[in-house]
Amino acid sequence: MADNYVRLSDTISSKEGKAYITINGQNRELFEISSLTAQLELQVQSRQMLGHRMVQHKVVGAEGTGSMTMYFMNSDMLRLAIQYIKEGKYGGLKLQIKNEDAQSTIGKQEIVLLGVLLNTIPVAALDDQSDDPITVDTDFTFDDIEGLSFFDLPANYR
Repeated sequence: MADNYVRLSDTISSKEGKAYITINGQNRELFEISSLTAQLELQVQSRQMLGHRMVQHKVVGAEGTGSMTMYFMNSDMLRLAIQYIKEGKYGGLKLQIKNEDAQSTIGKQEIVLLGVLLNTIPVAALDDQSDDPITVDTDFTFDDIEGLSFFDLPANYR
């Protein structure tokens, strides 16, 4: 069992992968993304039951949250926000994220986040003190998740 250790080549580089966005039924690469994280937060109920001295726990729900940084170079989200302000309709977003590093033996993981709502919509930005690209940070929520593919065990653990 000397081969059973984590190999650096099997870790996934955060620069490898892609993200796609669906807005009003139209798919495109989320080219303006700089960073993205998404997670599920389990809602856990705690209760001590009769006849048992330990507190027991039960998962009773989940919440999808995340954050991302985007380069300020696309108006799609602003159009959605203005449509909501003017007409009261918000179409929402779907994000598809693929983590895949060709050096790794674990393959890829690809998920779809449904009902994505951004907390912050970029509108305008100016700064005479910066030569850096304009970026916008936002948190988001999502209402559902689909798993299209999942990582395998590293080759030396199979």
